[in-house]
Amino acid sequence: MTEHKADRRPIRHGVAILTLGLSVFLTAGASHAAEAQTGTSGKGVRRALIVCGLPGDEDHRKLYAGVMEKLAKALIEQYGFPATEVLVRFGGETRPTDGPALKSSRGPSSGEGIAADVAELRKRLTADDSLWVIVLGHGHLDGRRAYLNLPGPDLDERGFGKLFEGLKAREQVFFITSSASGFFLKPLAQPGRIVITATEPDREVNETLFPQALADVLASPPEGIDHDKNGSISVFELYLSVVANVMQRYVDDENLATEHAKIDDNGDGRGSELQAQYLPEELGGTAGKDEKPTAGPKGDGQLASQVLIGAVPQPAKDQSNGSTEAAKK
Repeated sequence: MTEHKADRRPIRHGVAILTLGLSVFLTAGASHAAEAQTGTSGKGVRRALIVCGLPGDEDHRKLYAGVMEKLAKALIEQYGFPATEVLVRFGGETRPTDGPALKSSRGPSSGEGIAADVAELRKRLTADDSLWVIVLGHGHLDGRRAYLNLPGPDLDERGFGKLFEGLKAREQVFFITSSASGFFLKPLAQPGRIVITATEPDREVNETLFPQALADVLASPPEGIDHDKNGSISVFELYLSVVANVMQRYVDDENLATEHAKIDDNGDGRGSELQAQYLPEELGGTAGKDEKPTAGPKGDGQLASQVLIGAVPQPAKDQSNGSTEAAKK
């Protein structure tokens, strides 16, 4: 069954985040920073699969449709994903009034449809490519397994993880943003892969705010994500920005947080809540209390800090007098 929260929180903006000791993780070299200036970090192609399960009622359909449009647009326009390489699956019928992302949907997000997309990606991906997988919608926990609610049979964490088992690509980034998503950490974990979930692997089964936050942060100016101000943006910085955005929404609405994001990038499937060391106390963190942030179990956060996804646009240089000015349209 699809769960729904009784209260619909408005989307809020304005996130405060303390970046004390962020350089502990952000150790990418100059060559990585140069590659980030072009929005790529290698010779391969950036590919993405965005999946929304059953959206639910009309209000939720509108919400998730909007999130999918914003996600696809941000990946294409700001982070160098070719439009033809952003694959979309939606759990409801598309409509003439839908945006370009939903209009390009490859069909219902059934288990068979998702499996077909992954099979196609296996054929298209090369060892130099990047792959992002973003999952949103509703989920549930039956006491033993966590499920993504889909048209037709729901897909549990084991089945979902198996679809991507052994996938080869230089960079792999997974955002599982539904409720009970923390249970997907272990099945998806593998060396060289970054897995981010909206919740802990616990009874965090309320509707999450993570997908809206992810879409808003990706669509925002890149300089707001560049916390260490080195001109490039890492997956770890993106993660911190999204989690701070999520927690700010709970604070603004005066609600207790019912989701606690996890990141796993060392392949052990355990995940860490590294954000606590960077967030101020008012957002549920401990920044300022500890001497400096530390890595998670066996180094969670290290890979994510080295995977660069983009760069802060630099002012154009006026060749006539050597001064810099904003780029002219």
